Amino acid sequence: RQPRFLFAGWDRHYGFQLYQSDPSGNFGGWKATAIGANSTAAQSILKSDYKEDISLKGALSLVIKVLSRTMDSTTLSPDKLELSTLSLSHDGSEIVHHQLREDELETLLKEANLLAPLKPES
Repeated sequence: RQPRFLFAGWDRHYGFQLYQSDPSGNFGGWKATAIGANSTAAQSILKSDYKEDISLKGALSLVIKVLSRTMDSTTLSPDKLELSTLSLSHDGSEIVHHQLREDELETLLKEANLLAPLKPES
């Protein structure tokens, strides 16, 4: 399978942007998309659930929903996920990249009722 890439960025003219490229050099801009295994199922969920005015919290919840329905894993746990956000600083002067910590991922999974129960220590 040929590799594909997603690029996210921001500029003052067009705001936040998401582009996908493939090995042939073709590229396209998207509001929301998915690549890789089960991307067709993921794109179907995005098509039905993504809204133009989605909040960051809503977008993170949508990502968790997509992953829970498309990953080849029976349970989701913070150690199986890596999520990042791209936003503007409060004063709009800087681009902020934030990689979610394990406790933040755990909160998202709990809110979606998807957190795998922890095994009690003996």
